[in-house]
Amino acid sequence: MSKDLYDKLKEYSKSDFYPFHMPGHKRNVNLIKEQYGIDIDITEIDGFDMLYEADDVLKDAMERAKKFWGTEKTYFLVNGSTVGILTAMHSCLTQGDRIIIGRNCHKAVYNASELLKLNNTYLYPKYIPKYGINGGYSAKELENLFEKNSNIKAVVITSPTYDGIVSDIKTLADITHKNGAVLIVDEAHGAHFGISDKFPKPAYDMGADLVIESMHKTLPTFTQTALLHLSKEGKKRVDEKKIKHFWSIFQTSSPSYVFMANMDKCISFLDKNGNEIYEKFSNDIEEFRKKCDKLHYIHIPGKELIGTNEVFDVDLSKLIINSSMGGKPMNDILRKKFHLEMEMEAAKYVLAITTFCDNKEGFDRLYKALDYIDAELKKITNKSEIKKIKNTNFELVRNIQEMSISNAVNSNTKLVNIENAINKVSAEYLYLYPPGIPLIVPGEVVNVKLVEQIKEYKNRNYEIVRYDKFKIVD
Repeated sequence: MSKDLYDKLKEYSKSDFYPFHMPGHKRNVNLIKEQYGIDIDITEIDGFDMLYEADDVLKDAMERAKKFWGTEKTYFLVNGSTVGILTAMHSCLTQGDRIIIGRNCHKAVYNASELLKLNNTYLYPKYIPKYGINGGYSAKELENLFEKNSNIKAVVITSPTYDGIVSDIKTLADITHKNGAVLIVDEAHGAHFGISDKFPKPAYDMGADLVIESMHKTLPTFTQTALLHLSKEGKKRVDEKKIKHFWSIFQTSSPSYVFMANMDKCISFLDKNGNEIYEKFSNDIEEFRKKCDKLHYIHIPGKELIGTNEVFDVDLSKLIINSSMGGKPMNDILRKKFHLEMEMEAAKYVLAITTFCDNKEGFDRLYKALDYIDAELKKITNKSEIKKIKNTNFELVRNIQEMSISNAVNSNTKLVNIENAINKVSAEYLYLYPPGIPLIVPGEVVNVKLVEQIKEYKNRNYEIVRYDKFKIVD
């Protein structure tokens, strides 16, 4: 008989596996002493306020959050950044509006587009071929999209990316506002921005109107905890009543008091200790990166990316550990031999997410493992497999858009192999995991270049969802 989930989690928590992945608390029970659990799990009882009509303890908690991050308004999210994205887009847009979307956005953005029956125009990020990752967005390309498309109501982009790449939000915001649109930034991986000047500036301080952050990704809070920020700039363009309306629609009607207490405690902790702990954290990262600079076959890119491929800044707490070995073999060694859990493996690298909850032992164990892998790479004589990894292209193909997402998914459809879908309109998404950015979106036309790219991924044993039975518009 298999163990139940709770027992399996408890067993794993007692093992020596070290988490270089989300959530940001890293299971570090010694850092913030108070632990919250079933003993304080309540519902909306007398004396404990109501989240969507907050006028007491929850109002005070969100006021503390607003004051700490310096926003016009900050809303607690207990269903993750997904609900923040849905709320933000519905607050600024109505059925059938025109919008510019960063093509590497989270699937919640596409879901909101489908629900609102939006007419999308896509802004593609630049590509960094050396590491197989996306760079930033081009301000010039955004201007061109506004010139070619009239009556754009909003722009939605992702910054930082999963890999910590930050775009020039201020310039993008200026262009967006000049054209009468609202800028929404999915900053899910940057909840620690704004706490210390050791890290990039947050989007709500750089001109963005609405900003969504996942506290749980880089701060010591429970999975699903997130924030929706209305910036001081955004107050001019976004109706707070609409935010409140959709916030209550998309979130659960039974918000977790355990989650909200955890968020409030985290904010109070950071308010008191933030400067000190982020000074130490930034020093730990710098020391680790300097040690890794001495490795011969492993490289972790950092500030040298700034100024290239529209990269405005870099979050150095995200470790893009690149090697000629490739992501999967490296991840296998890190996990099986050294009991280090990475956030994800990609073709050319593994990604380690670090937070101030990481300790010296964790950094030392990771360096020891990378030093071992570096020595092993020195022994490799057969370079053919390495060459394949280096030559694989992961840049998003610029597909032609034939119809809206909503029209495509609601059309008559049929299932075909992807090779038989060339020149046909997609009626569903096709994702490459990781990181889960759609290779094609409903309404886009499947082209030869995309199919060739997908076949290469399959030959390389990368995970692609919905390959053999792919839905197209009939």
